[in-house]
Order: sequence, then C-alpha cells, then structure tokens
Amino acid sequence: MKEKCKIFFDKTSYLWEGVFSLLFVIFFYLLLTTKNLEGHFLKGYFIVTVFIAIILVAIMVYNFKKSKKQIEKIFLTFIIPIGIFYMIFMLPTYAPDESSHIWRAYEISQGNILTKQDDKGNELGVNIPNILIEAKQETLNSYNKLDEILAKPADYENTTNVISTAQAYPFFLYLPAVIVFLIVRICNISIMYGIYIAKLCNFIVFVLGGYYAIKKIPFGKYILMVSMFLPIVLQQAVSLSADSIINTVLFIYIAYTISLVFQKEKITRKQQVLYSLLIVFVALAKMAYIPLIGVGFLLIFTKNMTKKEKITILGIGTVICIALVAINYVYTSDLKNPSAEVYYEQANVNGIEQIKFILKNPIGFLHVLKNTFLIQGPNYMYQAIGSQLGWLDINVSQTIITAFMFILIFSAMIECNKNSFSAKQRVYVLLVGIATILLIIVAMYITWTTVGLPYTNGVQGRYFIPVIPLLLLCISMKENYIRFPKIEIIIPIILTVLNGVVLNTIFNFFNII
Repeated sequence: MKEKCKIFFDKTSYLWEGVFSLLFVIFFYLLLTTKNLEGHFLKGYFIVTVFIAIILVAIMVYNFKKSKKQIEKIFLTFIIPIGIFYMIFMLPTYAPDESSHIWRAYEISQGNILTKQDDKGNELGVNIPNILIEAKQETLNSYNKLDEILAKPADYENTTNVISTAQAYPFFLYLPAVIVFLIVRICNISIMYGIYIAKLCNFIVFVLGGYYAIKKIPFGKYILMVSMFLPIVLQQAVSLSADSIINTVLFIYIAYTISLVFQKEKITRKQQVLYSLLIVFVALAKMAYIPLIGVGFLLIFTKNMTKKEKITILGIGTVICIALVAINYVYTSDLKNPSAEVYYEQANVNGIEQIKFILKNPIGFLHVLKNTFLIQGPNYMYQAIGSQLGWLDINVSQTIITAFMFILIFSAMIECNKNSFSAKQRVYVLLVGIATILLIIVAMYITWTTVGLPYTNGVQGRYFIPVIPLLLLCISMKENYIRFPKIEIIIPIILTVLNGVVLNTIFNFFNII
C-alpha cells in the first residue's frame, strides 16, 4: 500500500504542486489584503498560509530532486507557483485589450464563431453581462474593487451590447475561455469566477506547451525556459488575451521545427501532419508572424525528407497558408469597428496613403524605420522583457529588467549542447527574426500611425515575444559554453527572486485602500 501511494504521488506530484500553489497564493492574497483593512495579519489566515507554504516547498523540493537536471521538469517545478501568483495578483482585464478579448470569447461561447454583421458590413456587437462593463480596467483597478465585484451574484439577464476590437481573431485562440464561459453560464456561476477559471486554463495550456517545447528543442533549452519566465510573457500567459495561446503555440512551433531539422531519423507522416497544423496556426494567428514560417525552410536542406515530401509540406503548405491569410484578410477588412474608425479619423490614420508612401518613397520609409529604432528601440527592448506591465502603467524597476535581460543573454551561453546552427543556418534564422520584427513595425505603420509621422506609432514590446528565443538561438554554440556549477538550480532561483520583486510591484499598484 505504501509503495502504491508513493508511485501515485510520484506520477501526480506536479498536479499536487499546482493545487497547493493555488491554495497558497489565495490565502497569501487574503492575508495581505485583510492586513490593510484590519491593520494586522489575521491569525487564522497566517497559520493556514504558513502551513500550506511548508507543504508546497516540500513538494517543490521533491519535484526538483526527481527532475534529475532535466530542464523541462525544472521549468515545471518553478513556473507553476510563479505563474499562479501572476494569475491572482494581476487583475482581470489589465493585460492590454483584455476586455475586448473577453468579449470576443464570450461571443464565441454563444455560438457566433464569426462576428455578426449587418448588410453594410457593420458589426452588430455582442450582448455581455453588465458586470463585464463594470469589470473594465478603468473601474476594476484595485483589489478592493475586485472583492466587491466577486461578491455580486451571477446575472446573465441584464446585458449591454458592445463591439469588440478583437473581432478579427479566429475562434481557436479562445477555446479554453469559450468552454469555461459556456459551463459557468449553464451552471449560473458568476462570469467573474469564470474569468479566473479561464485564466487558470490558459496558464495550464502555457505550462504544458512550455514543457513540451523545452523537452522537444534539441538545443537552447535554457533559452526557452528563461523566455517563459519573463514578466511580460507570464502576464500574457495568465490573461484571456489571444496572446496567451499565440505565444504558447509559437514557442512550440519554433521548438518542433528545429527538432525536425536536427532529427536523424526519417520524418514520419504524423510529424508532417503536426508540422502542417502548426504552420497553419502561425499563418492565422497574427499576420505579422508569417515570416516565422520561414524557419521551416531549414528543412529543405535536411536529408530526412524526400524531395516530394519537402514540396508537399513546404511548398503546398506555404500556398495553403497564403490562401488562408488572404481569405482572413478579406473577411476582417470588411469588419467595421466604430471606435477604431473614430481613432483613425482623429489621428489621421490612412493605410492606403501609408502604402503609397512606402512604394513611392522607399528611401524615405527607410528613414522612418531608422527613426523608429532610434526613438523607440530601447523602449521596445525593455517592454519585451516587462518594463511596463498592465496597460503600460505598471512600471517595473529598470534594474530588475536589466537583470532579466542579462539572464536571458546568459542562458544562450551556459548549455552544453550536442547540436547548434551552422553558420549559414544562423544567418538565415537571424534574417527570419529581423523580417518578423520589420513586418510588425510595417504593419503598425500602415494600420495605426498618423500619415506623415516620421516614425512608427503603436508598437509594443510584447509583439516581439516569439522572436526573442529565435534570435538567441543564433548565438547558442555547441562547444563554446560557460561551465557553471549548480546552474540548473541557480538560474530558476534567480528568476524566482526577480519575479518576486515584480509581483511586489504589481501588488503595490493594485493595493489601493
């Protein structure tokens, strides 16, 4: 019996870590917020919090020991509690545009996979519970306000019609939230609790996807792990923004593609199908990420695929992706969002004029790009780590962000790899990364920047999240690495401490008495 219990616990230890992490963070949250109301820690909460913390630490120590220095298992051990802290402490709707993504998920849960339009192409909007209007970031801006909203009963009868700016995003980016919203509505549970359950589901997808990506990639495992511990990545991972699923699958895509490139055995039909699905996802997720499909063209030079298979997967797959992108563009270009139209008019945004300028004056546009990088480049770099969380109003210490940046670069130099890119592969992958960055900036220049502005407006560092590990893989070497003792425990502990400082910043931001 004792042996069976040990086997059972060994197989479910990460699940138990997740359960006790959730309990610990909830009681820790209650301990801190009630202290501000009462003026002191409540004894009951304090005892329970400490008791759960002891159990959690014991489980984490057990999981770390059984990881046997496998980076994907070390990732699981430390990411679970840290991610749940972000999930609880970062208020709902406080990731950029998260309200619109929640509305889009709610719309899909009502059976509207495609946004409904009238005869003139205007979006008809979606009827959402009134509590979701109260829970927008403008009003849901403190833990006290969160407690007030959570205390309200479920009410799906009184609704307000809204138009989501996330109308163009495909339905599959919201599947976890859609399923949760459908269940809570049927069970008449408050949609606010549904949001937290959906945030947890998105985080579970992120954790499982991260584990798979780190395990699958043949080199650069520390790069992927550190990338997933960045504050901006964790903020998006625990949100209901489409970025949560997009970033997760793009990490998987990069890792899976590189694993196929370095695979010695013949690529199986199952692997071909999975790869095809991944490139279709990349094509439909965000148009600016289409250059990332180019990573797959490294397979052209591998010997584990026949010429016919290469044509089928890469050639036909690319054509299908282009066709899907074209169809998606035609559909989304017909959607008309009143709030966006107002902004375009007030800010003098005109995509057609911007495209004309690029085509007629390419040298002038190069100056626009130069100005963009000179003016905004450093800000993009820090934002891509997490210098400005929430709606760019939670300012994290530059010292902490610099430390994250150092660990990120360091992660490319500490791993004893059996594989690495060749010189030609490095140059090619670097060009793919640069092309992705440029397309992101060009897309925002066309769709968001005032006509005549000498630089691009509206770009946020979080858009570059999938590019970060790709660029770092180009400096990862097979033989030249820094030998550092106990690095498998030092790196995650440093990441935990740094994220602890960030979480304290988040708590202080929302802890308004």
